[in-house]
Amino acid sequence: MIQKFKIIKELESILDNNLDESLFPYKKGNSIRIGFVAIRKTKYDYAVFDCRENAMIAKTFCMSSAVAIARSLVKGSNVTNKILDLDKDVEKNYIDCIFYKHIIKNSKDEIKKEITQTRYEIAKHKTQSIKTKLDQYIFF
Repeated sequence: MIQKFKIIKELESILDNNLDESLFPYKKGNSIRIGFVAIRKTKYDYAVFDCRENAMIAKTFCMSSAVAIARSLVKGSNVTNKILDLDKDVEKNYIDCIFYKHIIKNSKDEIKKEITQTRYEIAKHKTQSIKTKLDQYIFF
């Protein structure tokens, strides 16, 4: 019983002392805000804005990249170019996956289907590994 109260007190102290409220995302209107950065979904991509200067920082293909850019800027580090490079890789591999799925679905040649299936699996794995890298920018 005493152990429970001790753990609860430690958890409360961690929550009270170490959390920066500006790092938590919240939805405001049609955008997601993280500190002074806003992320808006456009027709084809995500736009990242600096609300202090009312300027666009970047356009990204996936939301993970936009959130990673916002989090890094709010934390004070500027790794936007690295994240944009990862975002381009995600976009390329994602589009490759769509193309390979189309070939698998419409091809009548079994050898071509098998080769394309292998390429699809490679592109899908690359997309997932890059998204994992983006998650590291978001959560750490």
